[in-house]
Amino acid sequence: MGKRLHIFAVSDSVGETAEKIAVASSLQFPMERSITRFSRVIKEEQVLKIIEEAEKEDAIIVFTIVKPSLARYLEEKAREKNIYAINVMDPILQAIEEKTGVQPIYVTGLRHKMDEQYFNRMQAIEFAIEHDNGQNLDTIKEADLIILGLPQTSKTPLSMHLANLGIKVANYPITLNTEIPEEIIELKGKVPMVGLTIDMENLIKLRRERMRSFKIPEDIESLDEMVAEELDNAYRIYSKLKCLVIDVTSDDIEEIGNTITHKFNLPLRVTHHRF
Repeated sequence: MGKRLHIFAVSDSVGETAEKIAVASSLQFPMERSITRFSRVIKEEQVLKIIEEAEKEDAIIVFTIVKPSLARYLEEKAREKNIYAINVMDPILQAIEEKTGVQPIYVTGLRHKMDEQYFNRMQAIEFAIEHDNGQNLDTIKEADLIILGLPQTSKTPLSMHLANLGIKVANYPITLNTEIPEEIIELKGKVPMVGLTIDMENLIKLRRERMRSFKIPEDIESLDEMVAEELDNAYRIYSKLKCLVIDVTSDDIEEIGNTITHKFNLPLRVTHHRF
């Protein structure tokens, strides 16, 4: 996929409508696709920042700004920079006004549509909560993705981030003596699996900070040795399950999520900027 499409979904409210339109439209084009949502855009200086970023990213702007003066300002500034900017609400508002003879009141955020995508996201979040840290293995087969990882590798935050994109995620903890249950082994090759790892020095540092909450086993001489054994056990498990292994030492949750969705043929990347 050589070509790249980046759409900015801009709104003076939460921005879900603009984002959904951008997502639905971009999926019609077989290329690398990214969506960046900008919500609560109510000032001209915010518009200028978005225009500046759109120029850098060579992005298309899809917006649902209700206030006419700010919508016109965005269109004018985009036109000055030769940026495509589409006001997706304007044709609908014009059609309703012409049909009814009633002018719109131009109030933002009047309705939060509880549509199928919203309910799917809520179900995914509920699933992630119920399957956090190895819970409810009897229904883990319903997961879209299984994440395995050592403590302090951000399994839960990553699961919740992906759940907010509508992906049902279960996560399972890896420790020194972890043996993977049959419920997960049976899903090898059927459900995508990701194994999270972290730089050994960083993990040792994190463990030192939590020394009071656990004890080193008697047959282990030092914390360093224990962490090394944990990492070895994790890699053995990841190899057995043929997991996609991701080092979380330096990347943030959003970037890790993008890596996962791209690897498993979900190249749509969604980020959110709130003013």
